[in-house]
Amino acid sequence: MKNIRFYEAKKYSTSDYEKIEDMIYKTKEEKSDNVMSLALKQCSDGDLADRLIKEGDWQQGQGKLLEDYLILIYEGKTYYRDVDNIDTEDDIVFEEQYPDTGEANMIYVTSIVFEPEPELGENEPSDPFISQYPLEDILEEFYIYCYDNYDKENESDKKNSYIEFASDDIEDIRKVLSIIGKHVYNKTEGKYDILKIE
Repeated sequence: MKNIRFYEAKKYSTSDYEKIEDMIYKTKEEKSDNVMSLALKQCSDGDLADRLIKEGDWQQGQGKLLEDYLILIYEGKTYYRDVDNIDTEDDIVFEEQYPDTGEANMIYVTSIVFEPEPELGENEPSDPFISQYPLEDILEEFYIYCYDNYDKENESDKKNSYIEFASDDIEDIRKVLSIIGKHVYNKTEGKYDILKIE
């Protein structure tokens, strides 16, 4: 990703969005009955997480969305563990970041436009999609998620790619904006791919 800039999406001028500060907007997160998604965060109570790992009756998740997780319902709340990390140092108990309360969550959003770098394993600029890396590493680094893929813009612009980031914490959005004007890419060091922001 190079030549990273803020993208002032037309939708930001509608009544659904409130400008909070330069390049950051607030909106209600839309719930979709057609698309299932799962946003997780590490369990905020470390002692509870340790107890759940030791004592909980974890069950294998069912269906495409949950098949990679063990699931435990404890005191009316659902907890998750990544099956690939069971009994490793990365065995973490997660909880839903946005539990379904029946009400829309308020979230903060920002959008960027950038030039992809196919020579670094990214999508071709003319591709209507954005490659998984380094995007996935950016999401993990800044605790954010993709909110709008800007399909129309990505299909019509043969030079740039567009993406919208979201979080319920404005600080996460402020931090991800630090990539504007930077060069962001993955570099292999040893047996790992490392996110580089220069």
